[in-house]
Amino acid sequence: MRRPLLLLIALVAAVACNDGPNGAVERGDRLLALGSLDEAIAEYKLALRQRGEAADVLVRLGSAYGRRGQVEAALQYFRRTLEQDSTYRDAVAVELTETARVARDQGSPDNMARALEMAQPMGTAFLPLDLKLELAAHYVDVSDYGRALPLYLSALGSGETGPETWLAAARAFQESGGCREGLAYFARYLESPAGRRGAGSAARWQYGQCLFEVAEQDRAAGRSSRALQNLDLLIRQGVPRTLLDRAHFSRAEILRRIGNLDAAQVEYQMVLDLNPALTGPLVRVAQERIREIRYGEP
Repeated sequence: MRRPLLLLIALVAAVACNDGPNGAVERGDRLLALGSLDEAIAEYKLALRQRGEAADVLVRLGSAYGRRGQVEAALQYFRRTLEQDSTYRDAVAVELTETARVARDQGSPDNMARALEMAQPMGTAFLPLDLKLELAAHYVDVSDYGRALPLYLSALGSGETGPETWLAAARAFQESGGCREGLAYFARYLESPAGRRGAGSAARWQYGQCLFEVAEQDRAAGRSSRALQNLDLLIRQGVPRTLLDRAHFSRAEILRRIGNLDAAQVEYQMVLDLNPALTGPLVRVAQERIREIRYGEP
């Protein structure tokens, strides 16, 4: 009786030894699937102690911490995963997006951004469309338009976005000092049903600002035709009203320079009509220009 008992004990011990690190990983996977995150983390850490810096265990720990909303811990394990084995890049990118979703759902846009910022260098293709737009919106909220813009452009490239993304890209261009590039995006939005409705009024105002800014750049550079084209668009839409007298004045200056004096005089007169109190520096110069055209008086 004693010998079979000893054999059974040895067999159980052997099975326990073979259970080892692989058993800990398998138990962790089962616990993770059940949502028992603390227990899963404990099993994965046991496996890590047994096997050392194993990439397949490190990525599992990152995933578990990500699901728990502990983004910094998750990022540390994901970095260690890639240090051990770069072939886990795609798996880490997928887990980072899941970590970002948890952070978003927990109301932590900063943590969402930190997770996605690690995924971004791996390629924007790894970022789902909804997360691209949410990350871009987060950057806009903190006035980081330079980082928001590439995300909006990438989202537009998918062909699955609506007019609001055209407007968001236009505004990001404008805030980044790229009014010229933003004009086409404003125009595209304003041609949409949303842009033609009342919702487009603020966009039309911003579009007008960009039209005037670009027109002034072209006027200063001697690109008369392009400047006139944008000034005409601004004047036709009538917004912002505060820029209309300046738009007519700029138009008059261009026409005067190219020798179309009759048309220039009409534009100078519009400056006066838009300032019935006849005050301000534009009024004085417009009056002088009209006298010069009519009577040759400087």
